[in-house]
Amino acid sequence: MIYLDNAATGRYKPKAVFEAMMEALHSPANPGRSGHSASLKAAQEVERARESIRRAFNADESEVIFTCNCTEALNIAILGWLRKWKGRENRVICTAYDHNSVLRPLTALKGEQDLSVDVVLPNKNGEIDARDIREKMTDKTRMVIATHVSNVTGAVTDVNAIGALCKEFGVPFLADCAQSAGHLRIDMQAANMTFLCTAGHKGLHGPQGSGFLIMKRGVELMPIKFGGTGTESMSLTQPTALPEGLESGTLNTPAICGLRAGVEWTHEHLLKINADIKAFCNILRARLEGLSRVRLYSPQGSGLVTFSVAGKTSVDAADELNEEEIFVRGGLHCAPLAHAALGTIEGGLVRVSPGVGNTLRQAEITAKVIAKICDGK
Repeated sequence: MIYLDNAATGRYKPKAVFEAMMEALHSPANPGRSGHSASLKAAQEVERARESIRRAFNADESEVIFTCNCTEALNIAILGWLRKWKGRENRVICTAYDHNSVLRPLTALKGEQDLSVDVVLPNKNGEIDARDIREKMTDKTRMVIATHVSNVTGAVTDVNAIGALCKEFGVPFLADCAQSAGHLRIDMQAANMTFLCTAGHKGLHGPQGSGFLIMKRGVELMPIKFGGTGTESMSLTQPTALPEGLESGTLNTPAICGLRAGVEWTHEHLLKINADIKAFCNILRARLEGLSRVRLYSPQGSGLVTFSVAGKTSVDAADELNEEEIFVRGGLHCAPLAHAALGTIEGGLVRVSPGVGNTLRQAEITAKVIAKICDGK
């Protein structure tokens, strides 16, 4: 079996992740809900995780909000910020590379308020250009949203350039780092990110059910869920103090502990992890370039290899790879505007996303199977 769907969920989990989660599961307690020592210890572990995340993303002056995935983090930031502007004319700038976790909350808000969404398309090089975002800026722009690394092609967006532009215009900048966290060094302060959203289970090698939102201190969001926070329990109004005000309900402490271990391990091994991924992609890409029925869509140097096979849908090609026990993803990858821009809505694309543990020999095997698929009808 060759697992090549790490952009959906990272397959490899370091030993430290298992150990951290098992320790939390062996001595469970509810962090921040009681005054006994077990509860206090659990709360300390949660705070330890927040600090590890702040260090990893250079976010000292920020709040870390734990979520169950990147989707929840994006919803908290998008809905929590834009609902503050209800009753006014509002505009948001996003990109064609954005995931449905961005596009669907924005579409839902259109039914609630006077909101217009300006979509920036990739340029001829397949990149999102900050100059195209500048052209869409108005005095009604309330937020700029950009995906750091496309989950379809692996194209990298210059978040530093966008952050500088947002600073110039005084507009909050939300970066979707679901595909870049653990693969690129991300400096939240250098990129002037107001909000950073990501998952724990992809490049950070944490467990499923983990994710987080990092937001600048002083920024206020309207909550999108309400309930117990362990604070102000006499009040029927949701507390505003962070992080508790945006973390109603019991936190997934084992997942948070595993996420902390994954973040620390990943950033310690970041260079080797991604050098190995790039080497895999370079070999596979070189082999596929020689196949007449294959068209590549991912840029040179990407950590993904995305392609189509003439005469086959991406789902059919992925199914044929699955029959050889090579696991990839075919389809639209929950990013319809990206496929519209690429002209691949009808058949979708096959995405190969290697991770820790994939070998160069596996790249050669995968290439041979794809060549066999191309030789078939």
